Amino acid sequence: MLINSVRQIFVLIVCFACFQTANAKWIKQNSGTLAWLRSVYFVNPNKGWIVGGRGTFLATDDGGKTWKQNKKITADNIRDVYFSDEKNGWLLCERSIYNAGNQPVSYLMKTFDGGESWEKFDFAEGRERISRIIFAADGSGFAVGESGAFLALQSDQRTWKKSALPVRYLMLGGKFTDNSRGVLVGGGGTILFTEDGGSSWNQAKLDGDPKTKFASVFFVDQKTGWSVGREGKIYFTNNGGKLWRAQASDVAENLSDVFFVNPHEGFAVGDNGMILHTTTAGKVWKIEKSNSGHKLEKVFFIEKKGFAVGFGGTILTYDLPPASSKS
Repeated sequence: MLINSVRQIFVLIVCFACFQTANAKWIKQNSGTLAWLRSVYFVNPNKGWIVGGRGTFLATDDGGKTWKQNKKITADNIRDVYFSDEKNGWLLCERSIYNAGNQPVSYLMKTFDGGESWEKFDFAEGRERISRIIFAADGSGFAVGESGAFLALQSDQRTWKKSALPVRYLMLGGKFTDNSRGVLVGGGGTILFTEDGGSSWNQAKLDGDPKTKFASVFFVDQKTGWSVGREGKIYFTNNGGKLWRAQASDVAENLSDVFFVNPHEGFAVGDNGMILHTTTAGKVWKIEKSNSGHKLEKVFFIEKKGFAVGFGGTILTYDLPPASSKS
């Protein structure tokens, strides 16, 4: 009798979990803007920012329930945002090529007071367009962009020093798993890895040697990661980024970003509102309804809450079921 009762309880728990997973969905929010939203970042479950075209800089203090436009600090496009805590943050900005003149196309803005005031300065070296800023756990900062551009933040926390990568392709993303190990991705099927904090970079081996443009990379630990790119390409590594193998997405849309909440469950986003979801570490990817036809640029999770942002002021939110957790 006791055994039957335990079995019934177990079945109910499993069914409840499956019901929640099946009913979890992406919900569109009112962003208050039609700007092309480029990036989203949270430092804790309550405090986050979204940035985008024409100086759009949205902030939330309630976990994304509401977003408000902070005072305008630039009329240029803001391509990326990173905060190390609620006070200290960076914005990657981009001048219009028609108004840049002799100035570099890309520049940075930094705040020490949570965005009340900002310091603006150009990259000291190079005129290439910068596409992404990347930070390691120890605060080390890096920037990547056109023609294999790679810059590292110096100890003064203001100067960015340029160094050479072994490729000349457009670089679009990167991730550091600790202070020494990192991976960069970009055009021409480029995936590079470092084990010395970015002092030197080596070409990774890719199954099939694709020439796709990789847009983003994400790691859940020092060994396990995924990279996504054009025409639905998804690649997986379990040795820290030295060797990558293809996973089947069964879609042809370009993918812009990837994020895993634990070693098994992850999401990828891209063109035409595409959202892919896996609970099998990428062995199987399934399409999820996004309620948007716009390109999605970035996906980010903080604890149980997910956000995807993109063209046309698109903000989507997602609540993970209780069984999921960020590692």
